[in-house]
Amino acid sequence: MSHVTRVGGVKIKDVAAMKSAVQELVKKGVRCELVENQVPRMHGEAEHRRVGKCEYVLKLHSGSYDVGFKKQTDGTYEAVIDTYGSHVGKQIGAACPMPNTAEGRAQHQMGQFMQQYTRHAVINAERAKGRMVEDCIIDAQGKMHLTISGYN
Repeated sequence: MSHVTRVGGVKIKDVAAMKSAVQELVKKGVRCELVENQVPRMHGEAEHRRVGKCEYVLKLHSGSYDVGFKKQTDGTYEAVIDTYGSHVGKQIGAACPMPNTAEGRAQHQMGQFMQQYTRHAVINAERAKGRMVEDCIIDAQGKMHLTISGYN
């Protein structure tokens, strides 16, 4: 039985934001790095063959599994995660209630990365439009609040 889930809920397309998200995780004490063109560690050889080499892999050094990011035809990167045993979730899981769908549970396991990626992707997009992010607060429920200036 496969435990691999492809996560498409958050469109990952900003590689700089991915790298910034990983830096944020490292600052929080997560032993990880973003590497290129590797096969993410997963449960069993069949999973490795099914997923194959990914353009980017979030290597989680304190865990047994990694998160792969496979480039799609539209230029976005689809996250690929093995949810078996919550190995990824123990490293970078979200602090919110567990969702009911397979994709939702996979997103939950990589919640800290997704949150930081989204934060940096929004900041990069706003800066590209000539706007400034004045403040970014993540509340106790994990919701992100941005204060952006420079709207016409």
